[in-house]
Amino acid sequence: MTSPKHRAGVDPKIEGVLGPLGASIMRIVWSQGEGTVRTVAGQLEQETGRQHAYTTVMTILVRLSERGLLDRTKVGRGFVYRPHGNEDEVLTAMGERAVDRLLEQYGTAALRRFAHHLSDLDPDLRAQLLDLADRSG
Repeated sequence: MTSPKHRAGVDPKIEGVLGPLGASIMRIVWSQGEGTVRTVAGQLEQETGRQHAYTTVMTILVRLSERGLLDRTKVGRGFVYRPHGNEDEVLTAMGERAVDRLLEQYGTAALRRFAHHLSDLDPDLRAQLLDLADRSG
């Protein structure tokens, strides 16, 4: 298992948060600016060489919308999906929500664990984090 010291400086990837199919779908919507189930499914097939069921793509788009990652607008009988932020903004928002949930659920135990991990960080990264916390707090 990788130690926290090594993992802490690694930038998260959208695949690790959404899985490979969800990440591919988000990247398609980001690149096109918007998409319907049909257009996203078509682009996905073009990019992967694999056909995904319409209902699978629709389910993932709905779930991404429910998570606040995509905005959806009713157009005719279907929906048009638009990204709610770029990849960095999405990862930041999801990270913030995850930390908030941890703090709500575990309170000071989570804070102690965060503090413990801060002591293991590279000094430059720790300084950057403390500076960021000072600016946003």
